[in-house]
Amino acid sequence: MHAVVSNAFEIAVNDLRRCFAEHGILAGRRKLNFYKARDSFFASLGANSLGEFSASWKSIELFLGMQRNDGLIPHRITTKLKPHYHRVVTEPLDGNALLVIALKDYFEKSRDKQFLLKHFDKTRKAIEWLREQDKDKDGLLEERFFGSWEETVLKSGKVLYSNCLYYKALLDFVEICKALNKYEVGVRYGRLAAALKEKINSSFWQGNYYFDWIGYVRHDSFSTDGNVLAIMFGLADNMQSQMIENKIKQHQLNKVPLQLNYPLYPFWRIPPGLFPLDAYHYHNGSSWLWLGCLNAIALDKIGWRKDAKEELKKIASIINSNGSVHEVFLDGKPVNSLFLRSEPFFAWSSGLFVKAVREISGKGIKN
Repeated sequence: MHAVVSNAFEIAVNDLRRCFAEHGILAGRRKLNFYKARDSFFASLGANSLGEFSASWKSIELFLGMQRNDGLIPHRITTKLKPHYHRVVTEPLDGNALLVIALKDYFEKSRDKQFLLKHFDKTRKAIEWLREQDKDKDGLLEERFFGSWEETVLKSGKVLYSNCLYYKALLDFVEICKALNKYEVGVRYGRLAAALKEKINSSFWQGNYYFDWIGYVRHDSFSTDGNVLAIMFGLADNMQSQMIENKIKQHQLNKVPLQLNYPLYPFWRIPPGLFPLDAYHYHNGSSWLWLGCLNAIALDKIGWRKDAKEELKKIASIINSNGSVHEVFLDGKPVNSLFLRSEPFFAWSSGLFVKAVREISGKGIKN
């Protein structure tokens, strides 16, 4: 493995471990010093790849322990164990999906079938809560403003990112059912996954990438999050995947990497108070290392291994130059302004960098 990547790997491992806490994985150790579902569960994929399973199962048990009767888990839990289920005017969808994904990944690496069985009923409730968010019964989930991780962009309707995670959660729940010999239950969710795959491709695919989201109309901005997840999860076939990656190259979105969207969202889709600040770009033209990590995995998946390793090197160089894994970047540098500062020791990106290195060039790495 390249020395640049090896050094960054050690930094990422240390940053990830900094976020291990009594009840699971914290989002960060400064302004993000709380448990956040999407951050904790994405980060747990890195912990699992290291074999550090206690951080993963603690996170899963923490959020399932505060699951509502209808199946929703909190999107955030304070260090004093106060749960928050709403984000402004909505209930985020991705936490429930990522819970299932994290649980399946934990089982796949640890083979802890007792843990899987212990939490099966609550996991199924989490999936059922997601299914209920298909309000018009067309197979796709709908969400209101601030319902996905892009919490500063006004999107509502059927969002690609959330539906890709829902698809992966369905697939992983099928695998959980198989592991527990609950085949009849698994068949039902397998059919839902197959129908969802067809629906995503018929509704979102526009010729060389997937639409960002579908409201009253299809919004044709190119958002890398959902498109890269579509490659990783097998929603996109090989030809579609190559078209998406060529789109990323065409607009040099992997220069940092990886820029979230092209072109920029119009100013009226960002809350007005953020317009004069760097926070205006937080989810609008900024770059995120976790997205670059997923893109490296996606490139490797379609056989572009040289590109995947180059992507890893670019991310590693950024980590090395800053001495830690940062949250968000503008113009190649961590955001550092009066009203918005990039979180160092960012668990989400640390965990996914560890996972990406392990999968692409990390076999045999010792830590």
